[in-house]
Amino acid sequence: MTCQRAASICCLRSLLDNACDSGTEIAKEEESCPSNINILGGGLKKECCDCCLLAKDLLSRNEPCVAPVGFSAGCLRSFNKCCNGDFEITHASEIITGRPLNDPHVMHGDRCASAHCEHLCHDRGGEKVECSCRSGFDLAPDGLACIDRNECLTTRPSPCSSNEECINTIGAYICQRRLSRLVPHRHRANRVGNAPRRMRDDPYSRAGEYREASQANTEFGCPMGWLYQHGHCIDIDECATLMDDCLESQRCLNVPGSFKCIRTLSCGTGYAMDSETEQCRDVDECNLGSHDCGALYQCRNTQGSYRCDPKKCGDGELQNPMTGECTSITCPNGYYPKSGMCNDIDECQTGHNCGAGEECVNTPGSFRCQQKGNLCAHGYEVNDASGFCEDVNECHKGVCGSMECINLPGTYKCKCGPGYEFNDAKKRCEDIDECTKFAGHVCDLSAECINTIGSFECKCKPGFQLAADGRRCEDVNECTTGIATCEQKCVNIPGSYQCICDRGFALGPDGTKCEDIDECSIWAGSGNDLCMGGCINTKGSYLCQCPPGYKIQPDGRTCVDVDECAMGECAGSDKVCVNTLGSFKCHSIDCPTNYIHDSLNKNRCNRLPSACGLPEECSKVPLFLTYQFISLARAVPISSHRPAITLFKVSAPNHADTEVAFELQLKTTIVDAPGVLPAIRANFLLQKGEKRNSAVVTLRDSLDGPQTVKLQLLLRMSKKGKSFNTYAANLIVDVAAHKRHNTVHPPLMKIR
Repeated sequence: MTCQRAASICCLRSLLDNACDSGTEIAKEEESCPSNINILGGGLKKECCDCCLLAKDLLSRNEPCVAPVGFSAGCLRSFNKCCNGDFEITHASEIITGRPLNDPHVMHGDRCASAHCEHLCHDRGGEKVECSCRSGFDLAPDGLACIDRNECLTTRPSPCSSNEECINTIGAYICQRRLSRLVPHRHRANRVGNAPRRMRDDPYSRAGEYREASQANTEFGCPMGWLYQHGHCIDIDECATLMDDCLESQRCLNVPGSFKCIRTLSCGTGYAMDSETEQCRDVDECNLGSHDCGALYQCRNTQGSYRCDPKKCGDGELQNPMTGECTSITCPNGYYPKSGMCNDIDECQTGHNCGAGEECVNTPGSFRCQQKGNLCAHGYEVNDASGFCEDVNECHKGVCGSMECINLPGTYKCKCGPGYEFNDAKKRCEDIDECTKFAGHVCDLSAECINTIGSFECKCKPGFQLAADGRRCEDVNECTTGIATCEQKCVNIPGSYQCICDRGFALGPDGTKCEDIDECSIWAGSGNDLCMGGCINTKGSYLCQCPPGYKIQPDGRTCVDVDECAMGECAGSDKVCVNTLGSFKCHSIDCPTNYIHDSLNKNRCNRLPSACGLPEECSKVPLFLTYQFISLARAVPISSHRPAITLFKVSAPNHADTEVAFELQLKTTIVDAPGVLPAIRANFLLQKGEKRNSAVVTLRDSLDGPQTVKLQLLLRMSKKGKSFNTYAANLIVDVAAHKRHNTVHPPLMKIR
């Protein structure tokens, strides 16, 4: 049994070591650690992985790769592997958690527990442990105690400046400014001990003022720490006026009539500051749950740290190697629990029922009585006539009662009924637990096996019914048998059913009723409204209303723009109708002075011959004016996939000796509603066309609407560097008040 226990411990240790090594390899190859710790060794794998990632992070920032105090042995080994590659270098860090080290040849128990070190204990696997002291102390000659170090005498040069006096304290020192004269003294709340007083900055200029003010305030009835001003007593902020005497390790906190000095330095690992006494007190990591003792260890608090002691179970209990829990052991008849095992009871020593002339022979879990002096084996006896051992026929003694008896050499067996089997050790028929002995082969997977005396029963799970053979379970179709209470549709699934709803409905909280989906409310304000105009919710659906200038389609949801220009709006020879989304624009082409309408082109004005004189002068006056119109929807989407929208393309004569220069100007912008952002010249772009002497006008930004933007494109033609003609094209952009509507079809609601 000792070998089995030792083998179990070795196997568990090997498994945990492999888990730690696996976590280290994961950290080397990836940048994340596994989150599943509910497997054997999962917690240690994640711990070692995190420790390796910490080392990699320190190396990436060019910081010293030194492990913090308190790492476990496995975590420290993983940290050093990732710091130094395949070579392990253990730093002399203060490992004082008390957890046993992984090297079985060095560590035998927690030797620090009995080392009597005053401050810190290090077990590095040598012949004995090493004691060390905290900062500000030196190790005494006995190697155990710690003596305060007088930094004022041992440190050269002095740790304080020339105008300060060094005062030694327990574990530290204080630099006090040398005062040449007295400073005002007053009561300070929450002052700790007899610490030296310190006036910050240069208090001498304020000392006399403070003394005089205090005397004057007392005469007016104001207590100490208050200032008489404008007929009232006002608190003096000693912290702001630098009248406090707090130490360098403290900060000043003003209170009514006085001030407090609050400690700011930390207490170090394992200690916390008491807010009332300003003293460092030990942190009980065991009660706070901040320790890293595993499930197989018990946390024991110590001053400034803690120890991890191995858990021990009492007699009659067995420890779970995964959780560390102790559970009671139930041993069979003839055995008793001890040291986590079932041990045989020697009935011959504790009392037996052997008759006269018989002797007791102990057997595993029982005993037997045999004839005294019988040298034959059990089930045999000496034949007095021959002197040989002969088999005893126990069946003649009626040992099986009403059951059939079968005699065997040295023993016997009773033939048991169905559902029972003969126990050779106890010599009796016992019930067969078919559910355990034939697990998974007795009842259907959808049934629970229940053992009974001499038999068993199969109990099907809800949603199933027992088949005729008493072992298989058949699915119950709740949809056809009326068990399901679905309002609309029912789907049968193995062992249960599920209710689903038609399009436009969602399953209610009870899982059976269907509730109407208000598509209008769900999609409102989403940027993809169902309807262009108003939305009317109906049971299981919805209807759309169109805004003015649109008409509804037969599907009841799609709105189509009405082309008013095609219906005869804006009639007249000098009128130009431009259809926009939801409306239209009626433009009148009025030729400016010195221009008349072209009889063949409605949107063109020609220059009069009298408009200019000399050829040089006429080359600068446009020969004719053209008017081009385009309508756009409001907020046309511009993105990286479509960075610009082409509005106009212009081509000039492509002669070899002819050069054309293009210029785009923004003439006017007229907004038709308040709050509309007017267009600017930067919203448009003039680019060279694909052919020579051609240009393209594009829109580079979305435009708000409704508004009308008038652009003018000038074409200046020249031959051999000499200008000879100019043309002007007026480009009118009508931006509608509506966006281009994209029909949205709500998705089919998923079943729950």
